[in-house]
Amino acid sequence: MRTILYLFLIILFPSCLSNQSKQLEKAFELAYRNRQELEKISEYCQNEPDKLSAVHFLIKNMTGKQVIDSNSIKNSQLYFDALTFYFNNQGRYKNDIQYIICDSIKQLYPYAESRPLYLLDLQHISSDFLIHHINYCFHVWQQYPWCKDIDFDTFSKFILPYTTSNCYWEQASDFFEQKYAALRDTVSHKSYKEIGKIISEDIDKTFVQNWVLFSQKHKGLLPTTFKNLATAQIGTCLEANIYKIAALRANGIPATLNTFPNWGNANSSHFWTEIIGDEHIDNLYDNTQRPYVSKNDILVDNIFWKNTYSPALKNIPPYTSIQYCRTIPKVYRVNYEIQQNCLALRAKEEIPDFFRNPGIEDITDKYIVCKDIEVPLWDNKHKKEYVYLCCYDDNNWIPVCWSIPRKKQALFTKVGVNVLYLPAYYESGAIIPAGDAFILKEDGELKCFSQKASKNETSATFYSKMPYRQHTALQAAGTIGTRFSVCNNKDLSDSLNVYTIEKLPFYEDSFKIPTNKKYRYLVCEFQNTPTFQDPFSIAEIKVFGENQQQLEGKLTGTKGISDNKLENVIDGDRVSFYQPNKSEKQQYLVFDFGKSSKIEKVEFYPRSDDNRIVTGELYELFYWDKKWIPLGQQYGKENRLTFHSIPKNALFRIHNHTRGKEHRPFTYEEGKQVWW
Repeated sequence: MRTILYLFLIILFPSCLSNQSKQLEKAFELAYRNRQELEKISEYCQNEPDKLSAVHFLIKNMTGKQVIDSNSIKNSQLYFDALTFYFNNQGRYKNDIQYIICDSIKQLYPYAESRPLYLLDLQHISSDFLIHHINYCFHVWQQYPWCKDIDFDTFSKFILPYTTSNCYWEQASDFFEQKYAALRDTVSHKSYKEIGKIISEDIDKTFVQNWVLFSQKHKGLLPTTFKNLATAQIGTCLEANIYKIAALRANGIPATLNTFPNWGNANSSHFWTEIIGDEHIDNLYDNTQRPYVSKNDILVDNIFWKNTYSPALKNIPPYTSIQYCRTIPKVYRVNYEIQQNCLALRAKEEIPDFFRNPGIEDITDKYIVCKDIEVPLWDNKHKKEYVYLCCYDDNNWIPVCWSIPRKKQALFTKVGVNVLYLPAYYESGAIIPAGDAFILKEDGELKCFSQKASKNETSATFYSKMPYRQHTALQAAGTIGTRFSVCNNKDLSDSLNVYTIEKLPFYEDSFKIPTNKKYRYLVCEFQNTPTFQDPFSIAEIKVFGENQQQLEGKLTGTKGISDNKLENVIDGDRVSFYQPNKSEKQQYLVFDFGKSSKIEKVEFYPRSDDNRIVTGELYELFYWDKKWIPLGQQYGKENRLTFHSIPKNALFRIHNHTRGKEHRPFTYEEGKQVWW
């Protein structure tokens, strides 16, 4: 046995050595005029074998790495200067002040948008920076007591890299060395995992992850420089983890970025930090819905719509259910080291952007219950060399893994269970279906949605175009305890309580006031809403008098926070909402109708995503058969839709033509919408 292994290594090792040498030489060639700078580093380390090996590791894997040119984003620099100024003075962002800062700048400079350009590291990185960086990393690795059990391979791959996701700052190591100097003096007896947790939690307290600000309200502010991230302490989950990984590595903690191209039952990608050597996960995530109980439930950051346990999430209608968790189809590690079996290196055809990163490594089985599956395809002959499994976001199918088709099937390995997939080709940025959409069940069975679905569902009733998610339910629960009262005295001294919200309102609720007496004021008091829920917020309150005529009046009360102003309560928009400033002593709002009037009914709408079926709005039902095929339009009646003679065992989605754009695919099972 040893002889066979020895002969194998003799054959393999020169081949590996040759490939590594070719990779290094290719990197030097791509450096062009900067080659001399890179060679200076090798010369500097030539008498220190470990450092020379580290230099070669960095350079040979530098191919494709780049950094943003700060000159190309100077138009957006004033945003980060203002955010940095505020953070330096306050230490954290209070009451969503970041929105006010950015909104104010945009009003003054409406055309201050960036057009980011990148510089290739191989062609621009300096020898001075890399020499300083390598010396610093070796000092940390060799001197910090918690690094004593970290081997050279782990050090090279997960401490030594100077960049994550094409973002770095030449002063980063000095910045973090100073930032955590006091901490290091107190934790020398701890393991690097324990120290990594302390640093991670410290960053989570100050660095604000604000997807809405950068992806919706102020597009174009990202990407930005690492220096801006470090000083302003704000970004999306990607920027937060770029910053965290640099902080960990600068303190001798081996760390890397994990990601996936898209959630299984939601839109967008996601990123989080893995400390190499984290504890093994005994119970992998099986993509099933379960309420949050404790931090031990969080196997992947942001799985839950909100990391909150609430006993108030009950009494919802029997035709719906709360979606607590996001699902995950695949998990990838984003390595600095180029992965030799990656699609970016082997593909000769156009591939999706996500798979152009040569550092991605499939680590799905570290986190997720997954299966190796043979996926049936429609054709023997294939228009493309590669076929993908895709998940659905709000409007498109997003590739999440790839395979090589073989006749009328393709083998996909380590695929997350309990997720909806579509096999497809990728061509000119478009997704072309290659087989039936299917749900991968937990036992490995494929529940396929055949093109030959028969129209034999006698009737189906739908109540929503999106799942009722945990954060929406929590927003509704935040109104429990709200008291409504009526009165005629301006000082509200004669207030008569007429209704208290005692159970979770599902998107909207109402109450009647069975009296002939007239009142001038309606008071909504939320002083005693429970603190363990989301903060009180409400989208709309409508007051009706005789003959269902809506009463108009002046609205006063506790001022709102940022854009969540008091007037949002009566703006006719079910998405905009009012959230009171909780620092004020009195928590209430008052409708003044100008004169005493008979009040018959009050409708109230908690803050929500407004994705239920709404009476009077126009909807269209679709089912999937190579594309979304319409099944007819209907106006909502009694907050529901009822369709007859539609395909059974099909995949559906509902589009609102009146307003809104969000939707999710669903199946109809035992009289209930099941969301994917």
